[in-house]
Amino acid sequence: MISPQATFGRYLDILNPYRMRQLHLKKQPPASTLPASPLPYRSILMAVLGLLVGLGLLMGIFLWKTFLSILVPSSPTIQNTSENGPSEPAKPTSWSVAILGYGGNGHAGGLLTDTIIIAHVQPDKKTITLITLPRDLWVHFPTSSSGETGWKLNAAYAIGSDDKGYPNKPEAYTGEQGGGALAKYALQKVVGFPIDSFVAVSFDGFIQSVDILGGLNVQVEKTFDDFWYPLEGEEENTCGRSPEDIANLTATVSGYLLEQQFPCRYEKLHFDKGITSMDGEMALKYARSRHSSQDGSDFARSQRQKQVLLAAREKMLSLNVLTKFIPLLNSLGKNIRTDLSIEEIQSILAKKNEYRDYTIHSIALTDKNILVHGRSSNGQYILMPKEGEEKWDNLHAWIQQQLENPEATQSSELIQ
Repeated sequence: MISPQATFGRYLDILNPYRMRQLHLKKQPPASTLPASPLPYRSILMAVLGLLVGLGLLMGIFLWKTFLSILVPSSPTIQNTSENGPSEPAKPTSWSVAILGYGGNGHAGGLLTDTIIIAHVQPDKKTITLITLPRDLWVHFPTSSSGETGWKLNAAYAIGSDDKGYPNKPEAYTGEQGGGALAKYALQKVVGFPIDSFVAVSFDGFIQSVDILGGLNVQVEKTFDDFWYPLEGEEENTCGRSPEDIANLTATVSGYLLEQQFPCRYEKLHFDKGITSMDGEMALKYARSRHSSQDGSDFARSQRQKQVLLAAREKMLSLNVLTKFIPLLNSLGKNIRTDLSIEEIQSILAKKNEYRDYTIHSIALTDKNILVHGRSSNGQYILMPKEGEEKWDNLHAWIQQQLENPEATQSSELIQ
């Protein structure tokens, strides 16, 4: 990684010719013995150039600080040593990054990851496969030195980020990189191949970034309504029910049926088929919607998230980068964390034209294909492999089959 000192030194190298000229002028005769210059055009030009270089230096320092604010120390890919963990390393030509969306400040369980997507890139096949994992998937991972315990998958990033609440975690899952490292561990246990990097974005960061880009034009593939989209800040609203009534409901129903007993916590969403202009808040609702009778499956949700990602990509390619880049970075700096290095980001950007020809596929792990509903030992509603808790081998084989035969997946789209 290029250090700030090296960056500063490069700017000094740019300035060196002017410094040398100043030293040379000091050796000239006094000003009184030199002929007068009619107009100081050269001096004005040098002043303007100096101002531009100075502004460039300040911008470089600003951008570097912004990059440093979103980067966390990288950790080596953690090899899963459990008996059900990945048995074979990923092919050297492929790589994967976990995309995590969390509520952030002002949301209950602000670091729980509501959105969990693995982008698996296979340059040899020219494909990018987006694997969507449900937040209720039950996974065992280490939260103390005494061993692994079962948690919903969406808790991994939150626990890894909370050193105070979980002081006995293994050292690999502590500090700034703790959240991403523990999430990567849990995710690779599920999918069966290493997760190289992660990018975690808060809902506020997503909304602000889309708004800074001027909104997105998203291809809505199907008209749908969702009458049960959660209202921010209403998660604990009793909707007029007594504590006894709530206790009885909680003991008898769960999941979506329990949610429906508290209608005041939700709002209705409606989207029409076709290209739809969306601001940040609308795009987030479109991507998160889960309970539509027309388009509410986990696979449909993963498709919508893919459409938002594609729309964001198109907007980034079409906008005036110079006018949007700094405010976008400033927004992301407060609401994003990643262990991708500057060099890796530069490498990805350098291949952007190559990625235009890649086909995007979608895979969603659901109870319609490889998972089943269940209850944890402490009574939580969960999803787990059909073979049972922590039995990942068949799931690994199923995912590998999808990756080896991407044309057989339910959806694919060529990036234009």
